[in-house]
Amino acid sequence: MDRPALVIMSRVPSPEGKSRLSGILTPEQRELLQWAFLLDTLDKVRTVQGAVAFIAAAPADRLEELRRAVGGKAEVVLQPAGDLGGRMLAVSRHIFNLGYSPVVLIGADVPALPPACLSRAIELLGRYQMVFGPSPDGGYYLAGARHPEERIFKDIDWGSGSVLEKTLAVCKRCGLTWCLLEPLEDVDRPADLLELAGRVKRGQFAPGAEPFRTIKFIKENF
Repeated sequence: MDRPALVIMSRVPSPEGKSRLSGILTPEQRELLQWAFLLDTLDKVRTVQGAVAFIAAAPADRLEELRRAVGGKAEVVLQPAGDLGGRMLAVSRHIFNLGYSPVVLIGADVPALPPACLSRAIELLGRYQMVFGPSPDGGYYLAGARHPEERIFKDIDWGSGSVLEKTLAVCKRCGLTWCLLEPLEDVDRPADLLELAGRVKRGQFAPGAEPFRTIKFIKENF
């Protein structure tokens, strides 16, 4: 029987996090926004029936603080050091070794993420070996696998705008079947956050996809 795992990849929120937003947010605001993103994402993960919620986080010396903050709503595991590919590979291997499959890794900074998208990813992994959620910057906000697969996390230029393109090329070369979800934007840069603020003002969120803490933060700070 399948034991799906939904794994949020995140650092423990801090004033130093989301540094690319420093031009429009203070360190304190950036920390509050990170908590809003993370806890909103966790709320959505927990609505997916049959899936177990994990948060893969760093640094190690703040994991207990995070466990207290989430209050048992997710199992918190360590996200090791290394580049993004190495971290995703290590986390996915760990979750697979715990007996879960499929395993879906999710970014914590995709406020418009609908829970139905997570359910869809799990459903698609019954037919495909891999599933990805594209982001406009050329990367992906979600990567899911039915079985452990290290090849998609190696030899990728993680700072480029061709992460998804190169990942899909690896899938094709290795004979892995894959499917794409709907594109969604993550929030990394000031322009992303200003676009999100506009979306909040216009009320442009699908029913059930509202990031309530993030919306509250936007209304109080913009």
